Order: sequence, then C-alpha cells, then structure tokens
Amino acid sequence: MIKLEKDAFRPKVKACIDGYLGISDKYSLTVGLYRKGEVYLFGNHSPDQPLQYDIGSISKTVTAHLILHLQEKGLLDIEKRVSDYIDLPNGDYPTLYRLLTHTSGYKNLTPVEIILPALIKHGYARRNVYDGCTTESVISCLGRRRKPMKAAYGYSDFAYAILAVVAERAAGRPIAEMIEEFVHESLGMKNTTVLCNPEQRNPPAVRKNRIYDYWKWNKDNPYIAGGGLVSNIEDMMHYLTLQLTSRENYITKAHRRCEESVSPHSNTATCIGWHTYKKSNRHWHVGGAGTFRSSVIFDKKRQIAVCVMGNAMGIGSANVHYLAKMLYGEMKTNKIKF
Repeated sequence: MIKLEKDAFRPKVKACIDGYLGISDKYSLTVGLYRKGEVYLFGNHSPDQPLQYDIGSISKTVTAHLILHLQEKGLLDIEKRVSDYIDLPNGDYPTLYRLLTHTSGYKNLTPVEIILPALIKHGYARRNVYDGCTTESVISCLGRRRKPMKAAYGYSDFAYAILAVVAERAAGRPIAEMIEEFVHESLGMKNTTVLCNPEQRNPPAVRKNRIYDYWKWNKDNPYIAGGGLVSNIEDMMHYLTLQLTSRENYITKAHRRCEESVSPHSNTATCIGWHTYKKSNRHWHVGGAGTFRSSVIFDKKRQIAVCVMGNAMGIGSANVHYLAKMLYGEMKTNKIKF
C-alpha cells in the first residue's frame, strides 16, 4: 500500500477533508483508493496502524456474498421463500432474493417494536438501536407481516435480519460465527470481526467533552448481518479488490442488477447486497453505526475503487459519502496525483 499526501488532491477535495477534520482534533478519517492494481492510503493517522471502524450497513454486502456462498454449498436457494426455512403462520412471504435486493415489500427500515425500547432508553446513536434483538423477536415480527407490500425498492435492515435467521436455520450455526469464518477464510479479511478488542478500536468520537461509545453487539443478534462488522482500511481495500478482480460466483453474481428495483422515479437500482445506478458501472454502499460512517464505491469497467471511513459526531459525519463520491469522480477523470 502506498501512502498519499494531501497535496495529491485538488483544492476542492482538500477543502472537504479539512472541513471534516477541522471540526475536532478527536475525529478520524481514513481514505483508500485502488487504481491500476495499486492501493493508495490517506489519513490523519499512521498507515502502519490501521484504525478499526464500524462499517455499519456495508456489512450487508458481506452477508449477501455469504448467502450466495451457502447457496453454492447447497444449503439454501435464494429463489425459495422465507417460509421454506422458518416455521411461520400461513402467508405470502418474500423470497430470499427479494430480501437480498431490498425488493421484499418490507419498506420500513425495521419494525418499530424492535427499536423502540432502545430508542426510549438510550436515544439514537448513543447505543445500538438493535440492542437486545434476538432470533425469536425477528420471527415474531415476521409472523405479523404475512403479506408485505408490492415488491419494489425499499431499503430494509429487517430484511437482512431475516436472512440471518434463514442462514442459521439452513446451516445450523450462529450467524456471527458464519460471518467471521467467511470473512477470514473465504474473503481473506483477517482484521474484520463482529466483536473487536477495545484496545484495537478507533478512539470514540467526542463532542464538547462528551464521549460517544461504540455500538455493542451480542453474538446472537441477527441484526449483525445488516450492520455489525468492524474492519480497517487494509481489509476494506482488499475487499474492494476482490470485487474488481475475483471470479468467484458468490462475488460476481452479487453485481447483477435487480430489474425489479428499477423505478422511473429514481436513478438508483440494487444488486444482491449492493447499490448501483440505471446507467452506470458504479456499485456502492454506505454504512453508519453510532458515530461511524463508511462509504465504498467500485467500478469494474474502469478498475477503480474508493473507500472512506470516518468517526465523527454531528452533521459533518455525512461528508464521508460526499467525499467518496468526489474521489470517485476525481479518479475517473484522472485528477489525483498518484
């Protein structure tokens, strides 16, 4: 990996980076770029000691690859319905493919009864809003939603919690255990985990001397599949390199656009786990957990990729995805001094 200095970027990119880091000396930002087989890193810390970040919903892309891997092993079939794997009341339940592509009809992010207790007790971002969720609570919520709305795009954490329960039923193993084994052995992401040693974690975000702690997960929480992974820039750039170069079916099949997700009212479309656009070679996903924000973009045709990871509190945290899109545009037009 090659270290980049800030002088490699044009003034508008520098201004975005300075705007993010200038809010507080407690905030952190890490950037990874892939171009022509090389990985370049930039950050306000030593690249020799990559910080650990919660990657939030980017975890869904990993879960999607895992589900396709389990299908290759004959343990499940993504064209089958949820009710083929979970004992549920009679109903019109979606297929696994619909869950994977956010076209299941479960258009709310998650059932309110799952997150309401945590929101009342802790407030948003201060603690894991899915704290205390179990397989049983997901099945109970699912049983009360026997007829989802008409299939169309609707981003859903709930869909990936259901997929976690299905995977556990099909493979007979806890989802956290399967995900960790998959990322370590199949994806080669040795520093990515569900439960991370606190001594190896990125410092918590601080705002006006108030510390905002990490989201904590129990290993039996199915929402891990939708947002529970912790990783670093080294692993994330390896992951993006796999998206660009791997020929494994459980990688490449995830990049196919789901036509049912295409709407005349939006440019966004979905693949299996990933987002894309109607007329673009870009695949992308964003993630947020507590004060952490991450954004990844890759373009197989141009063979370029971007990852931006940050830890900050407040409105400035949203600049992570804005910066990732800006860097993608700069790489596409050869505006970065590599």
